[in-house]
Amino acid sequence: MKIDPLVSVIMNCYNGDKYLHEAIDSVYAQTYKNWEIVFWDNSSIDKSSKIAKTYDSKLKYFKSHEKTLLGQARVEAVKMAKGDYLAFLDVDDVWLDNKLEKQIRLFAEKQTEVGIVYGRTEVIFEDSIKDNYVLKEGNLLPEGNIFSELAKECFIVFSSSMVDKKKFHLVGGFPSNFSYATDYWIFLHLSRKYECFALQEVCCKYRVHSSNLSNEKRTTAVKESIDILENMQPNSEIILGLKHQYVSLLIESFKEKKYLDVFNILIKKKVLLKLIERILKKLS
Repeated sequence: MKIDPLVSVIMNCYNGDKYLHEAIDSVYAQTYKNWEIVFWDNSSIDKSSKIAKTYDSKLKYFKSHEKTLLGQARVEAVKMAKGDYLAFLDVDDVWLDNKLEKQIRLFAEKQTEVGIVYGRTEVIFEDSIKDNYVLKEGNLLPEGNIFSELAKECFIVFSSSMVDKKKFHLVGGFPSNFSYATDYWIFLHLSRKYECFALQEVCCKYRVHSSNLSNEKRTTAVKESIDILENMQPNSEIILGLKHQYVSLLIESFKEKKYLDVFNILIKKKVLLKLIERILKKLS
């Protein structure tokens, strides 16, 4: 690996001005310096454009002629990336200042075919509506062949991840037809072919706020996740993963009071045992 490879930081934005300065500043604060920001503005109508253009030439600003699905916007942003690696930062999230340095070091140290390096994430809440917490605190994040675990749930936070760009394109890159599950698609396809490694310490902060809390968004994301798995060549890992995903869909349907959907999932997908396992795990 050459010294200090270029990292393209992909930032997709639609009306993200509220936390945008904080997100971009966390890239400029990185101890690893050989990066570019590819900022893709998906036809925002707030102050996002004005904020992004206050930064120097390390931030490359692009604007879509019209608003598109998030999947298509991600596809267009990656087309502009010149880096050897792709890192992703949502406009309401924040990186710790040594994230890129530690991830590049892991890519360099591992004598294997590495597709993804991700890291532990702290969940922070808008307006302190809940106490902040660290995801999977006290447990080691999965490494190596993580496909079977990913098939059950997407435990990689998008803003914590970095991928090898060549391998990203070899598995097909982002799908353009999804609204929310583009990250899950690429993580599944990379992890099925390559090894994945993790920073066991917190490297980013994922912000929970009113616009990403809706049941409708979560339900759509789970449906897209199911669609991804159902379109992969089936094996025992995918079949088990689908049962876990249908339990997630059942729970979201229950929250939306779609009780007929709940009944149909229970009967048609035969996930009662997995639902009981999920409940017992939560209670333990």
